[in-house]
Amino acid sequence: MKYLWSLIIVLCAFTASATSIVPKSLEEMVAESDHIVVATIRAVDMVNARGVPVLSPDARTGPGESNQMRLQLEISEVLSPRDGAIPVAVTVPLWRMWHYRLGTMQEELVGSRGIFLLVGPQHAPVYPIGFQRSPEERQAILALLRN
Repeated sequence: MKYLWSLIIVLCAFTASATSIVPKSLEEMVAESDHIVVATIRAVDMVNARGVPVLSPDARTGPGESNQMRLQLEISEVLSPRDGAIPVAVTVPLWRMWHYRLGTMQEELVGSRGIFLLVGPQHAPVYPIGFQRSPEERQAILALLRN
């Protein structure tokens, strides 16, 4: 019985340390965005803490890792350029705490198209989750921009 309680305590500790983010509404994220663009993900790459490219498809990000996953976007349309001009191609750094594997992200994301809500000159996501929106949300986003 003593071992069972030890196992339960250990398992609870793992779930308590899981990474989670409270979702934000589309309205909040549109209001906080500096750039809202329609783009295609042309590549997914990763760099280490020194900015050196990491090429192994098994490389990971997440707590305890120093790697940074990045999306290489090709912008086809700018819906809202609140913070000056935006280039045709931008690199979007993803939150380091997400548990990502480079090869999986490359397989799943390259070639996908969406509306991206970005902030600042580094074109970072407006929020760690929900910053890539479906093209079907275009009208809702445009309506929020008009208000």
